[in-house]
Amino acid sequence: MFDIFQPYVNEFVGKDSNFFSNILYFFTISLFFLGNYRNFANMKAWTCLFLMAFMLVGCVIDSHDEWDDSGSHGADLQVGDKMPSFFVEVVNGDSRRMFFSKALTGKTVLVFFHTGCVDCQRELPLLNDYYLRHRDEVGFQMVAIAREESEESILRFWQQHSLSIPYSPQSDRAIFNLFASSTIPRVYICSPQGVIEWMGVEQFTLPL
Repeated sequence: MFDIFQPYVNEFVGKDSNFFSNILYFFTISLFFLGNYRNFANMKAWTCLFLMAFMLVGCVIDSHDEWDDSGSHGADLQVGDKMPSFFVEVVNGDSRRMFFSKALTGKTVLVFFHTGCVDCQRELPLLNDYYLRHRDEVGFQMVAIAREESEESILRFWQQHSLSIPYSPQSDRAIFNLFASSTIPRVYICSPQGVIEWMGVEQFTLPL
C-alpha cells in the first residue's frame, strides 16, 4: 500500500537516484506511521526531525552533483578532431595567465578533472609526474581544467598532494562540454595545430 508514495519521491530526486529515493521513501513512510499512531505524544518534534533529514539529503544531492555525470550534455571529441575554440585563466603557483586554444605554442595536454572524483584522485599525481618530465620542453603546455570546481577546493587538493600542474577553476561545465558530455578524468594530447593526437578516459597510461 505504501507504493503510493514512491512516485512523489521519484519526482523529487529523479528515477535513477535510487539511494536518495530510498532515503526519502523511508522517511515518508515513517512520518505516515507516526502521524497515525494514536499514542504518539510529540508529533512536532518528529516533524522537525523529518524536515532536518530532508534538508540534509538535499545538501548531499547538491554536493554530489558537482562531479556526477547524470544529465550532462556535450560534445564527443575523438582523436583526429580539432580542439574547440576557447580560453581560460590558468593558475600556476603565485602567477596567473590566459590560455588560448587558438594560440598554441607546441605540444599541449589538457586534463579535465574534479578533485571529488575518485578516479581523478588516483590519476592526478601520475599526471603531475608527466608534467614534471615534460614542462621544460620547448612550447610544451599542460593545463588541468576543472569540471565545475572552485579555486579554493582545487588549491586544497593541490597542496595536500604537492601538485604542480597549472590549473583552471571553473564555475560550470561549459568548457568541459565543448569536449565531452561525461566521464572524468579525461586527457587530450594535442598537436601545435590543435589536432587531438591522443586521448585517455578514467584510467590510462600516457604516452612517453
